[in-house]
Amino acid sequence: MKPERLSPRAGKVLRYVVARTKSGNPPVKPDDCTNKIKWSDLPHTHLQAVSTLSGLAKRGLVEKVKQGYSATAAGIELMAMADKKKLWRAPPPPSVTNKRRRK
Repeated sequence: MKPERLSPRAGKVLRYVVARTKSGNPPVKPDDCTNKIKWSDLPHTHLQAVSTLSGLAKRGLVEKVKQGYSATAAGIELMAMADKKKLWRAPPPPSVTNKRRRK
């Protein structure tokens, strides 16, 4: 699978799961992935996080373990490919993060 086929949200969640797996931290729970910043690519609600993680699990990039989700070898390999291409590192463009306000 090519890294470009994942959405920015799925890519950034996968990056988070891979980083937690590599560092030896406990598995990722869906609520660990949520973010309250409106313009962020990360999930904003529990249901969005569950949907993103289950989509990654269907593709074989993460696996469901007893206490959450952990990265698979395929997920770690895909993240290494994405790092070479510098995908999912930058925030959304200013047109999204700094919307114009009416005067």
